Amino acid sequence: WYQRRVRGSGAASFSSQPPKQYGNEETLHKQEEINTEILQPKAEKLVEDEFRKREEDLERRERQLRDEQKRLEDARVYGDRVPNFPPLPKFFPCTPCFYHNIDFDIPPEHQILVRRLFYHWQFTVFCYLFNFIVCFALICGLGSDYGSAFGLGILYAALFIPLSFLTWYRMAYHAVRQDSSIRYMLFFFMYGMQIFVSGIAALGFGGGGFAGWITAFNVISKNGALGAMGIIVSLSWCVNCLAAVYLIMQVHKTFRSTGQSMEKASGEFAASAGSNRNVAQAVLRSL
Repeated sequence: WYQRRVRGSGAASFSSQPPKQYGNEETLHKQEEINTEILQPKAEKLVEDEFRKREEDLERRERQLRDEQKRLEDARVYGDRVPNFPPLPKFFPCTPCFYHNIDFDIPPEHQILVRRLFYHWQFTVFCYLFNFIVCFALICGLGSDYGSAFGLGILYAALFIPLSFLTWYRMAYHAVRQDSSIRYMLFFFMYGMQIFVSGIAALGFGGGGFAGWITAFNVISKNGALGAMGIIVSLSWCVNCLAAVYLIMQVHKTFRSTGQSMEKASGEFAASAGSNRNVAQAVLRSL
């Protein structure tokens, strides 16, 4: 009986042990490897993204610090606004006439627009000079029939290059810098005249001083090279005109977004006229 009881208790104790589950350790190991393969790249990517964001933030702060240092340096150097434009060599007998510094004078939100206007003025200078060169080539290649075009080409280059800087680019520069409605209005008028002149120059009426499309097609049958030069200058004037239309629309958006208006321009004109004694006296006499 005792042996049977011992055997029975041994069987009971043996049966109470949980059965072995073969393969569980291997499955868990594979699951850990799969989780590592999935989670580790994600963690590395998160770390890289965080590092990249911090690096971009540090670069942005460094640029801001450099810009601020440059502004302070410009304020120290150009506090008295020494003329620096046009940039002339030291040995040149003339000196610069204007102070021109977009980074220092123009608010950051408007600097891109003013730079585009400056680039457009430079392209306008190129168009006038290239037009003069083509007119000079016409008189050299085809004789005195294009003498008037050559003379007017010289006149346009000598007259309109400085006038374009003073009348519309400089006007836009000070309008944005001083937030002046009346300067905006003067810019719109003068820039509209620039668009008109660019359109006339692109057409190129015979003897008008512009080697545009009409002149180019009249010349191309006589001299292919001169005709090709005329086509190039015509395309340049067309691009100039289209760029001017785009830029005047951008300036008008800035005009509206900054709260400018005709009423404000009238008030600025009245205030400036009232502060000028001669103008005020002339107005009173006219009344």
